Amino acid sequence: MDNSTKFQQQVSIKWEFESPASFQPYPFEIIDFPAWKEYMGRHWQYPFYASIIYILVIFSLQRYMKSRKPFSLRLPLAAWNAALGAFSIMGVYRIAPELFKVLGSENGFHKSVCVREGLNMPMAYWSLLFALSKYVELGDSLFIVFRNQELILLQWFHHCTALILAWTIIPYGEPLTRWLGVMNFGVHSIMYPYFALKAMKVYIPRNFSMIITSLQLTQMIVAVGLNVYSLYIIGTGGECARETGSMVWVGVIYGSYMYLFAEFMYRAYFCKKTKKL
Repeated sequence: MDNSTKFQQQVSIKWEFESPASFQPYPFEIIDFPAWKEYMGRHWQYPFYASIIYILVIFSLQRYMKSRKPFSLRLPLAAWNAALGAFSIMGVYRIAPELFKVLGSENGFHKSVCVREGLNMPMAYWSLLFALSKYVELGDSLFIVFRNQELILLQWFHHCTALILAWTIIPYGEPLTRWLGVMNFGVHSIMYPYFALKAMKVYIPRNFSMIITSLQLTQMIVAVGLNVYSLYIIGTGGECARETGSMVWVGVIYGSYMYLFAEFMYRAYFCKKTKKL
């Protein structure tokens, strides 16, 4: 009857945790993942509460800072981005091997999207950290606000919805989350070190920022494509380990990201050049 109970019951029957151990986990990576999934399913509303608080805080601070001198925060910003960059590099290093192993098997692409097999403990651990890190990444916006920089829709919308999406779909244990995790960690392992270097005033050619935006847009296009593929398999009577709610969330959120990143890329790198001619 209650939304929380209903979601919890739905999630509890979706996963059978396996660990074929394609490589040995570090001691700190050994966790009770089923318990964490149950906790996330039971407390599905947490990212919504966090997002509401986040929006209220950043827009209140933005209003407060409007008539005040911006803070520099170069060293804290460099340290913040370097830490998130190191975290992302470790994340992609630990979870990418599983995805590549599945892709290298017979009918690997289909298995990587639709078949629940091959989950190992490092993947489980970093999937959990992936969801929890989305709470931490909300802090990105504080630097923008305190430095009196422009807070665009893409920035705050992306942070809110990425948190909600990760927290919502990870308990389902869909194979697709491997793709989403590897792509996100992969892009962030380049993006955050780039921001750290920029904060330290290291010169980087402007074209490099365009490469990062291109990678972000590619990530969104691939995610939407994978979602369409799983819908196609189900629609043609095949089997695919996807839940209706997850397909809607991924389709709507990644579809909106694809549009917003494409618009941002056009305005940032092409529109201005056209105006100069």
